[in-house]
Amino acid sequence: MAIFRASSKFIFLFVICYCVIFVSSLNHEGNLLLIFKRNLIDNDNSLQSWNSKDSTPCYWDGIECSDDYKVISVNLSQFNLSGNLSSSICELRRLTILNLSKNFISGPLPSELANCGNLEILDLSTNRFHGEIPPQLFKISSLRQLLLSENFLFGRIPEELGNMTMLEELVVYSNNLTDNIPSSIGMLKNLKIIRAGLNILSGPIPVEISECDSLEILGLAQNRLEGPLPKEIQRLKNLTTLILWQNLLTGAISSELGNCGNLELLALNDNAFTGDIPKELGKLSKLKKLYIYRNKLNGTIPPELGNCVSAVEIDLSENQLTGFIPSELGQIPALRLLHLFENILQGSIPAELGKLKQLQNLDLSINNLTGNIPLIFQNLTLLEDLQLFDNNLKGVIPPLIGANSNLSVLDMSENNFVGSIPANLCKSQTLMFLSLGSNMLSGNIPYGLKTCKSLVQLMLGGNRLTGSLPLELSSLNNLVSLELFQNRFSGPISSEVGNLKNLERLLLSNNYFLGTLPPEIGQLQRLVSFNISSNHLSGSIPRELGNCTTLQRLDLSRNRFTGNLPEEFGDLVKLELLKLSDNRLNGAIPYTLGRLARLTDLQMGGNYFSGRIPVELGQLTALQIALNISYNALSGEIPDDLGNLQMLESLYLNNNQLDGAIPSSIGDLSSLLVCNLSHNNLVGTIPSTPVFRRMEASNFIGNPGICSSETDPCHPSFTPSISADLSLMKQGSSRDKIVSIVAVVIGLVSLVLTIGVCWIVKCSMPVLVAFENSEKTEASDTYYFPKEGFTYQDLLEATGNFSESAVIGTGACGTVYKAIMSDGMLIAVKKLRSSGEASNVDNSFRAEILTLGKIRHRNIVKLYGFCYHQESNLLLYEHMENGSLGELLHGNPNKCSLDWDARYKIALGAAEGLCYLHCDCKPQIIHRDIKSNNILLDASLEAHVGDFGLAKLIDLPFSKSMSAVAGSYGYIAPEYAYTMKITEKCDIYSFGVVLLELVTGKSPVQPIEQGGDLVTWVRRSAQNMMPTSTIFDQRLDLSSRRTTEEMSLVLKIALFCTSLSPVNRPTMREVIAMMLDAKEASCSSTSSPTSETPLEEDAANR
Repeated sequence: MAIFRASSKFIFLFVICYCVIFVSSLNHEGNLLLIFKRNLIDNDNSLQSWNSKDSTPCYWDGIECSDDYKVISVNLSQFNLSGNLSSSICELRRLTILNLSKNFISGPLPSELANCGNLEILDLSTNRFHGEIPPQLFKISSLRQLLLSENFLFGRIPEELGNMTMLEELVVYSNNLTDNIPSSIGMLKNLKIIRAGLNILSGPIPVEISECDSLEILGLAQNRLEGPLPKEIQRLKNLTTLILWQNLLTGAISSELGNCGNLELLALNDNAFTGDIPKELGKLSKLKKLYIYRNKLNGTIPPELGNCVSAVEIDLSENQLTGFIPSELGQIPALRLLHLFENILQGSIPAELGKLKQLQNLDLSINNLTGNIPLIFQNLTLLEDLQLFDNNLKGVIPPLIGANSNLSVLDMSENNFVGSIPANLCKSQTLMFLSLGSNMLSGNIPYGLKTCKSLVQLMLGGNRLTGSLPLELSSLNNLVSLELFQNRFSGPISSEVGNLKNLERLLLSNNYFLGTLPPEIGQLQRLVSFNISSNHLSGSIPRELGNCTTLQRLDLSRNRFTGNLPEEFGDLVKLELLKLSDNRLNGAIPYTLGRLARLTDLQMGGNYFSGRIPVELGQLTALQIALNISYNALSGEIPDDLGNLQMLESLYLNNNQLDGAIPSSIGDLSSLLVCNLSHNNLVGTIPSTPVFRRMEASNFIGNPGICSSETDPCHPSFTPSISADLSLMKQGSSRDKIVSIVAVVIGLVSLVLTIGVCWIVKCSMPVLVAFENSEKTEASDTYYFPKEGFTYQDLLEATGNFSESAVIGTGACGTVYKAIMSDGMLIAVKKLRSSGEASNVDNSFRAEILTLGKIRHRNIVKLYGFCYHQESNLLLYEHMENGSLGELLHGNPNKCSLDWDARYKIALGAAEGLCYLHCDCKPQIIHRDIKSNNILLDASLEAHVGDFGLAKLIDLPFSKSMSAVAGSYGYIAPEYAYTMKITEKCDIYSFGVVLLELVTGKSPVQPIEQGGDLVTWVRRSAQNMMPTSTIFDQRLDLSSRRTTEEMSLVLKIALFCTSLSPVNRPTMREVIAMMLDAKEASCSSTSSPTSETPLEEDAANR
């Protein structure tokens, strides 16, 4: 028994020892993996199965072993891991697959990865690795797939790439790789896939790439590759996908591409290719998608493209293609998308396109197409998006268009269509966007459209439509925009309009609506713009309109409204424009209007308002365009508080019963261009300020006892009595406009004639032209010279005979000198190059004079005068003490005197100056060279937009000097490079670049190793979700939450302004509104600093 007990104890101890040994016997490869794990941070405990008590790692998550329990694969994709990559993983000698993709692992790539000698697949994509790609990595000769995309790798692709002779896939897109593509890539005979887009690769596409015989996919989009497309690419007989969009490629599209018979996707868009579209592309019978839009292609569309029988999408838009649309395109049976918009195509739309039974999206807009829409289009049963706007099409819209398809977008605006709106446009109840504006359509809105539940935007303005505002529209719950302006609609506005809860734009102006405005309008809580001007509405304005607190633009002018203006209008705090003129409103002007802090334009003239001018109007410090309360029955004194309106340009108080003296505070409004105080009961002396000295005498007539100076006795003069008759009030408002227009025209003609005469005479004596006060025309009164008796000799002395020491800058057309006059006054003198040096100087000089001579705004550099002297052309400007914004921002890379508040103020001022050029100058002025060096700063760092040597007056056909390329590198909108067409959106893009400069502190063009051009660098940072603190100018104090939040909002505005498509860019008025919103939002926000959050950007702009 004792022996049995002894042996039992022995067996028990043996089992215990065996178990202990078994538990602690994790093999060598398992221990290597645990060492590898120590460098990782397992955020979700995804590696909890990696247990040191196991004998083998073969059953751990993400691990795969061979039959003899050797680790051959580590796949930890999407495990939410962070930390660093340890090279200890390479001690797994049989490892063939290492996949760590879609995690948050950071740090450099270890060069010791070269020790993974048997590795066939290395996938480190979608992480946060940074640094250069180690050349040692390319010693892994067995590697078949190298996947490093979506990281932060930089530097060049090593030349050693050619050593990986077994490589089949090279995927490195979305990094910051630079320099040329190595020519050694041609040694990779097994390579099937190259994807290196969204980097900063430069130089030409290496010819050697054509030696990659197995290549099927070549993707190099969104880089800076330049030069022509190598003809040798035709050797790639297996190539199915060629993606080269958004580079700097030039020259003709190689006709040899037609020899790549297996090509299915060809994307060459967003480059600078020129010449014709090669007809040889018609040989690509397997081609499914052809994208060559947004280039500089000209010539005609080759009919041979009709042989691309497999094509499903063809986009040739935004080029300079001419001629006719080939009917052969109607032979492509599977075609779903055809985009030919924004070219110079002419002729009729071929009826053969109606045979494309699979067609879903057809856009032929912005061309010169004529003729009718083919009736066969009614049979396109799959058509969803049809855009034909901005052509010269005529005839009737096919009556069954949309009847047999699921149409969602239809835009035929800006043509010459007649007849009625087809009844079946929304038969399928899928139509969301309908724009038929600016045609000659007549008749009523058809019932099928009035009951189209899917409609989001309905735009029918500028036609001859009749009938009443349909009651059925009130059931369209998705409607956001309803535009029926400039038609012949009549009858009352139904109270059911208040059911359109999602409505943001309601534009009903220039019709024949009558009756009262229903109070249910106040239920439209999302309404942003409401215009019902020029109708026959009567009755009182409903106070419920004050509930529409999101309103930004409200125009009720030119109706027959009566009664008091509701005090509730003071609740419309987002209002920027309020027009109530030419009605029959009476009573006092509500003091609550003083709450409308964003108001830029207030028009209340031509009513019966009485009582005093509310002092609260002096709180409307954003007023810029006009304060017009003329032709009313207002009495009392003019409030001193109106002197607070420092941005105001036009003040109309005329034809009232105002008394007392003219406040001197109004005379100190330096931005004031018009101040009409005529036909009141004002007395005393007109304040002697520069503003009033420039004003015409007609602005003060009809006031008893008023005088122009203290030396002249003030006595009553013959003054027409102010009549309360409404007809006088109404016609006076229009009369002043006519007089002003005539005066401006006369002044401009006089100015041009004066310049012309002086130019012809070419006197040997210098001719100095001063924009002095004049009593002849309003236009000449606008401009003045700072001192009478000024001579050319004075300029020579003030500039040291135009010495180098007086130079303060250079521009596109000449040199700027600092002139110190004898009385101490500073003037900037721009000396243009003589006509002998540059043929365009004369035209530039004339254009600048014509432009600047019309402009007076606090944020525009003032032109004091000009001078011709022999071959010297001189412009005399207001001197800016603090130079240009560019100098202050970029002069010292380590220090900048501009804090964020100063930068915001500069941005807002420049925006207001540019907005004045775009919106308030007639004709509209486009600057064409907005940049930080053309934004000048006065002593108080107020911004002034300058250098109009390249400005273009849209309505001046003789301004031929403006046809040359304009703008500065880094600021030029992308569409201008391809179309050479100038719009205000080009200026807005440039202004967006300036905003990016202010936020980042970077120049618009950087060295390649520092990110390249500023817009691309910021967008890439946005796409990679980088914290905004890495984007902001590090010279600024970023410790303030308010500052960082405001900078983030301005950054988003800048990205909006620099949208790739000009259609997506805001107007300057919208930019100003957004900037004011940014200031308000940052002051009221309580969230954490946005400098610690990544910046997200809409993928559409990538």
